[in-house]
Amino acid sequence: MKKLMLITAFSLTVPFAYAEPPAAYGEQPARVPGAATSPAFSQIDTDQDGMISKQEASSFSAVEVIFDDADANKDGALDAGEFSKTQR
Repeated sequence: MKKLMLITAFSLTVPFAYAEPPAAYGEQPARVPGAATSPAFSQIDTDQDGMISKQEASSFSAVEVIFDDADANKDGALDAGEFSKTQR
C-alpha cells in the first residue's frame, strides 16, 4: 500500500503536459546546472556516470514507473536535465 501511495504521489509531480520534444538526432540534451549533484540523482546513479540507466532505475519503483516518459530523447538513460524535470 505504501509503495502504491509513493508511486501515485511521485507521478502527480511529473509535469508531462510541459515536456519538451525529444532532441534532434546527435543533439546533446540540455544540462541543468546543479541537477547532477542532487542527492536523489546521485543516489539513483549508482555507477556515478552522470546518467540513470533503466537497470539503476529498477531499484527505485517510483523512477522505474516514469522512466520511459521521462527519457525525452529516448536514449535509454536519464540525464540530469531529464531527471530534474520529473522533480518539478
